[in-house]
Amino acid sequence: MAIVDLITSGLGLLASEKDITTTWVEGVLRGSGNLEDGVTVTAVSTERIGEGVGILSILQRVIPTYSGATKAPKSIVVKYPTDDPVQRGTADALVFYIRELTFYRDCAPSAPFKTAKCYGQAIESENTNFTIAMEDISHYRPLNQLDGVSLSDAKIMLEKLADFHAMWWNSPKLPDMQSVFPPILNPTYETVIPMLWGQGWPNVEQYVGHLLPESVRVIGDIWAAKVPWMLGNLMAPLTLMHGDYRADNMMFDGDEPVVIDYQIVGTGSGMYDVGYFISQSIATEVRRGHDKELVNIYLERLETHGISIDRDEMWRQYLVSILFCVTYGVTVFGGYAEQNERGQQLATDMLLRSLDCVADNDALKVIA
Repeated sequence: MAIVDLITSGLGLLASEKDITTTWVEGVLRGSGNLEDGVTVTAVSTERIGEGVGILSILQRVIPTYSGATKAPKSIVVKYPTDDPVQRGTADALVFYIRELTFYRDCAPSAPFKTAKCYGQAIESENTNFTIAMEDISHYRPLNQLDGVSLSDAKIMLEKLADFHAMWWNSPKLPDMQSVFPPILNPTYETVIPMLWGQGWPNVEQYVGHLLPESVRVIGDIWAAKVPWMLGNLMAPLTLMHGDYRADNMMFDGDEPVVIDYQIVGTGSGMYDVGYFISQSIATEVRRGHDKELVNIYLERLETHGISIDRDEMWRQYLVSILFCVTYGVTVFGGYAEQNERGQQLATDMLLRSLDCVADNDALKVIA
């Protein structure tokens, strides 16, 4: 199956729903080898999906009507930049969008988990306008960020994460890939992330300040200054990190894990993905008391790949990771007032779960 270049093919990028025409959909499907000769797209309908889930992008399901019998997809999913100015600014500043396009083209075919097939994609060279057209995999069993992941599903996803990290563990290919998949310690992150924290934390205090665990309330004052230190402590052992390894980006095809959303792929310690997943995708009451068990499941799977692990260092990095990943909830609070109900609940859950995880593991001690 070919991946259509939406720019060189003349089909163009999507800027809004009105750009999803019969000509555009037919061109993507035919160009990728998914529409037979003699069959045309006569109409399309669209529906917005992932609201409050796709924080950095707009996701829409496109349902084509065909001129005759066909094996073409009953629906596809398209993805293009968010219309939320706060989140678009974040994505642009941190150069997120090109990472996903590159991952689907170069890395997805060999990944140890399933992901959506990519039909077409492109990004403009002079800015970050982009579009991806991909397989609709909504028939798989989804995991849900608000509900949280069960311990049994979490263990499977951590083992699969270890398989992914093992593929790239200290790979000599990684340095040449860092122009697209940047190291977690980089000048942009060091500058932009503290700024985004400063924009989000006042809203945290305004909207949910009364819900914060008292033992970690001080984090608001000390976190930003520790960003370079935290990132520096998550740079080795070097591997390819998913970057957004959370429940809303996961599902199951039967017993087989499926993972999507590669906008934040980067290079650094795999414990970043581990800490992010455990601290924000598992409800506090489910996770509490199981942190070391879950971390060890990941580490034991790495060892099956012949990788030697310093478990004490990996646990220390887990504490650093859950501290750093509080930033996701705080950053989303920068645009809290404009979000829909699910988006606000997601932001709140991400924040409070991560702070509970920091409190439960006394993680502030690593930067005190």
